[in-house]
Amino acid sequence: MTEVPPGQFLQGPCPSLAVSELPFLSPLPLFDVRTAEEYTQGHIPGAFNQPLFDHFERSTIGTLYKQVSPESAMAAGLRYVEPRVQQLVESFQPWQKQPLIVYCARGGMRSASVVRLLNSEGFNAQQLRGGYKHYRQQVLQALEQWSPSLIVLHGPTGVGKTLLLKQLPDHLDLEGLAQHRSSLFGGIHRHPRTQRQFEGLLHQAKLALPTECPFFIEGESRKVGPVFIPTTLAKAMQEGQKVLLHASLETRIDRTLADYRVEDEATVAEVDQILQSLRMALGRQLVDHLRDCLRQNRLRELVAILLNDYYDPRYYNSMKNYHYAAEFSAENLDQTVDDLRKFRDDVAAASG
Repeated sequence: MTEVPPGQFLQGPCPSLAVSELPFLSPLPLFDVRTAEEYTQGHIPGAFNQPLFDHFERSTIGTLYKQVSPESAMAAGLRYVEPRVQQLVESFQPWQKQPLIVYCARGGMRSASVVRLLNSEGFNAQQLRGGYKHYRQQVLQALEQWSPSLIVLHGPTGVGKTLLLKQLPDHLDLEGLAQHRSSLFGGIHRHPRTQRQFEGLLHQAKLALPTECPFFIEGESRKVGPVFIPTTLAKAMQEGQKVLLHASLETRIDRTLADYRVEDEATVAEVDQILQSLRMALGRQLVDHLRDCLRQNRLRELVAILLNDYYDPRYYNSMKNYHYAAEFSAENLDQTVDDLRKFRDDVAAASG
């Protein structure tokens, strides 16, 4: 590594590109130099986090900028960064032979400084103009204007909607993007995403989906766990071709048990806590019985009661006014996939 004169990376040329020029479907290495806290709240999908400052340092610099002067803020930033310049450059070494894109919050000093530093060391780096803020604006604008043609899969809990989606072409798995099954127990074994994370992934998924023919999606309420579906997409789901799926109670129990896997003490404790929250809905006596089933590992009985007494009544009440374009058995998923493929072909032919 060559010796970098103090402050050199605060000035000089900084090649850049616009958010609209980002190759989302064949991405270049993308680096987010904001703090870990900023990155966790939301980032461009696929970006690596290489923080220039930690949370305390960024806060201090921001305070100096607002209360003292931009020059004092820049001086403080330089003091923080200079001792670890070599370490920073070395962290990018695996990508030295590739074009790189670097961004920060608004396409300001953090990303510009890193780009200049890397390029002085022989890298091919560019700054993302406008940074994450501009990216977010474009994502929200694109999602607000998105009203696709949809085939919407409906059916009670455990019928296999998510299993089917994974086998179908051209599908959008909202629960997978949200990392939540959109139910009371939906966060078990998952790490639910923030609204910003969800919207970024949804925008990326949108780019890979067809625009000329309908694609498959699972019927959801406006909210999937902690995140909200964009208004126009939710409306498109209401107006899409609705398909109702059926399966026996035994099949639904099997699929529910396979999906939720209550196999360790931490999961048992989490399920028990959720069960206790159902006392108002199901009554103390039934909830106590469900908790006994859980403690005694009588999980089939537990799931059967939850499906019959909790999930099914709520599901069928919320869907009672729906009109379905088709109904299929989901006992044999391979056969159901064939049925749904043919249904989509017929829908596409009728609309084309």
